[in-house]
Amino acid sequence: MRPIAILIVLAALCAPALTSAFGEEARTSLSDWGGIGLLQVPTARMAPDGSMSGGLTALGDLHRHFTISGQPLPWLEVTARNSAYPGYYGLSEPGLDLKLRLRREDEHGPAIVVGGRDVTGSGLDLPGKGRFAGEYIALSRRWWDLDLTLGMGWGTLGEAGHLRNPLRVLGGRFHRDRAPSAWPTARGPRAWFSGERVALFGGAEWHTPVDGLSLKLESSGDRFRAQQQDEPGFVPGSRYGVGLSWRPAPWTDLGAAYEQGRRLMLRLSVRFDPAADADRPNRPPPDIGPRPSAGSALSADAIALVARSRGLPVRAARIEGEMATLWLDPAGSGRMPLAREVGDAARLLADLAPPQVERLRIVTGAAGLDTTTVTLLRRDLERAANHRGSAEEIWHTTQLANSAEPPPDWRPRLDLSTRLVATFDLAELGTTLAQRTHTDVMLRAEPLRGLVLGSGLRINAPSDLELLDTNALPAAQPVRSDLPRYADRPLALDHAYAAWLAQPVEGLTTRLSVGHQEEMYGGIGAEALLQPQGARWALGLELNQMWKRRPDSLFTIDRGDARGTGHASLYWESPSADMTTALRLGRYLGGDWGGTVEVMRRFDGGIGLTAHATWTEGPDGAQSRFGGRMDWGLALVVPIAASGWLPVGGTVETAVRTLGRDAGQRLQQTLPLYDLRVPGGVGRLTGTWSRLLN
Repeated sequence: MRPIAILIVLAALCAPALTSAFGEEARTSLSDWGGIGLLQVPTARMAPDGSMSGGLTALGDLHRHFTISGQPLPWLEVTARNSAYPGYYGLSEPGLDLKLRLRREDEHGPAIVVGGRDVTGSGLDLPGKGRFAGEYIALSRRWWDLDLTLGMGWGTLGEAGHLRNPLRVLGGRFHRDRAPSAWPTARGPRAWFSGERVALFGGAEWHTPVDGLSLKLESSGDRFRAQQQDEPGFVPGSRYGVGLSWRPAPWTDLGAAYEQGRRLMLRLSVRFDPAADADRPNRPPPDIGPRPSAGSALSADAIALVARSRGLPVRAARIEGEMATLWLDPAGSGRMPLAREVGDAARLLADLAPPQVERLRIVTGAAGLDTTTVTLLRRDLERAANHRGSAEEIWHTTQLANSAEPPPDWRPRLDLSTRLVATFDLAELGTTLAQRTHTDVMLRAEPLRGLVLGSGLRINAPSDLELLDTNALPAAQPVRSDLPRYADRPLALDHAYAAWLAQPVEGLTTRLSVGHQEEMYGGIGAEALLQPQGARWALGLELNQMWKRRPDSLFTIDRGDARGTGHASLYWESPSADMTTALRLGRYLGGDWGGTVEVMRRFDGGIGLTAHATWTEGPDGAQSRFGGRMDWGLALVVPIAASGWLPVGGTVETAVRTLGRDAGQRLQQTLPLYDLRVPGGVGRLTGTWSRLLN
């Protein structure tokens, strides 16, 4: 990029805004690399919060990128990518790409991000590996329908070498050359922002009057140095590219471009945005009419029946004097926010309870464990129904307590649900994409308060897990590297367990379980969760003694393959109750010690997006050469209701994660206490209180 052009673009980026559209999120499109960007270069834009996308990019005869990208946080973009390229080894190039927003665009200045490609540098250390690794800082500024971007790149993004590395003054690795063919390679955190020189990149995206169609023009800093070293006659071509991006439907993103003055790029992607694509419950809240007379009011059992017909999880009901009570179990685990469930239950009581009832009590819980008792005044709901009150005013007279007395009669519960899971692995060297798809049919019974019996039948679809890297060198004591042996069975028993739940003291919940916890391990386990009333934090401790299940048998375990595992966990829920962060430290199934960071997001319609990253010292007695000591994943869970083609409801899960690894593997617990207790807790209730009447 010429200096005069750089100055013009920089002035445009930093100049005060002439438009007032910054309250709206800028329209975005995907780049060749799967994340939000232009063609080859990134921008400072982010996808909508909680969204997920995946697709395939083909750049002439040079690159094939398989990508899955997610926005687990408003300021964090995560892209799992595996790239095929012409090379001597016939191996693909997996990478994990990250982008962090440092500043949101406003009238005072541009959006600013920092990011990198192949930030972990995991996998085998071979010459040429890490050829796509690079870091960058980018600025983006919107002018009406024109979006300008200017950035500085290191590594692959800085191969044009316009400037000397501004970080070279720090000495050491920051001025060391990053030759792609060097061995051992310089990649991962130790190579971030290093290199003798850096390059500038930039471009523009014009959102045309045609809905969903944009025109892109860019200048890249990548000179394909690794490919030139592999093929002496390789010509990288021009650094300029021009292309189109088109979204004919909200769930599609198509791209075509002419890049490097010699190659045609084609891209096909699908996108999911929970804010636009969520299937929200459209049933209006119950009406509140005049109080019924003593003779026409419904009994407690009749009110419970009406509540169940409206989809509320009512387990019991009672009316005594001026108090009417409904027990919701499981509460907060459906598609409606917890406060909306509580509000609908309270409105039903206000409409149907006898005239002498003045206080409405809703008890939330799960699996027979009461979590929170909410007591509202009937007159407040009646005033709100006549537009003379609000959720905020109702809050001032609402009383919260830990739990109420046991219900008069406890109804045993039997639930049948389904779970369809499609898992993609983009972290292999021997194949660009490995996948596994299965459907679980799950039966869960609660015959007594605190006693849970669960089982699940797994129906495996054909997979290609034999292509996993771990198959090349089998481990003596595999943790999950023998996953293909379990996935090859058309039908399998995923889990079969019994669990006893209790609350010995206020704020403390315990679980003792025995049986097959998941498809690969069975044994005994215990868990304790401490969460004081009203606290947004919780502490958990889990200990398990597991044995490996034999893949060729329904119930048999290998008594010679015992594994002790356990973790201490710290949970924190955001004030808005839409995000939980968990930090876990402990011993994994392979005997390795380490930690896991997990972020769990919640969106309207019951949609969940979870991201996790684990780092350990490596498993004892297992092969960790393939995949290293890191395990990570990103999963989108969408609830589905019963319909004509699906007799029972359940969830659909789409995930990208490492498969068949031995390091950093936790037990896949089917009944975690946090997921039981917190959805019906005070934090979730107060965080969604504004939805009480909506």
